[in-house]
Amino acid sequence: MKIRRIIAFAAAIMIAGCVTVNMYISFPEAQFQDVADRIVDEVQGHLNDAPDVGPEGALPARRIASWSFISPAYADDIDITVENPEIEAIKEKMKRNFEEYKPFKDNGSAGENLRGYLMERLDGSEELGLDEQKNLRKIIQRENANRKDLYLALLKANEFDESSMPEIERIFAKSWYKKSLSHWYVRYKDPEEGEIWLRKEGWRQR
Repeated sequence: MKIRRIIAFAAAIMIAGCVTVNMYISFPEAQFQDVADRIVDEVQGHLNDAPDVGPEGALPARRIASWSFISPAYADDIDITVENPEIEAIKEKMKRNFEEYKPFKDNGSAGENLRGYLMERLDGSEELGLDEQKNLRKIIQRENANRKDLYLALLKANEFDESSMPEIERIFAKSWYKKSLSHWYVRYKDPEEGEIWLRKEGWRQR
């Protein structure tokens, strides 16, 4: 009888105090991937001359902690917010910046890395003059700052915190790869050599 009273008392406290229960929802990867694809297309002006493919070996989405009074939320039920003044302003900056770094992607001095950011390709940039190299590095720094701001703005707009950055960076990395032209360089994780540069057309043949 004593145990029953204790259990009943604990249950009453939980009901009266509306104790929250730690729930888990999966990161809405499919929805964010669709958003990422559309944003990259918009930024680049819908450039694409190769089938849509992304980096292989992507890690499964990490579980994200959430709190709920009722029942778990499921990723399929989540509507992703993709438009607000902050996001639109960042995209406009990225569109302008794309016109500046596209020539460097065309000549092989810059490419996409596996983490969703633009990267200098030293084997290509060594062919540039010193002023061009400095300009390229400034453009890359500016672009990557814009990309980070975009990823954070998307997370904030959809009520995910910064701990979800690895997920959204990985998702956007797939989109930057998928939407790359076939002669652009991308990073490839070779089982024996580690990360190396390959033209997209060469990477797709691996």
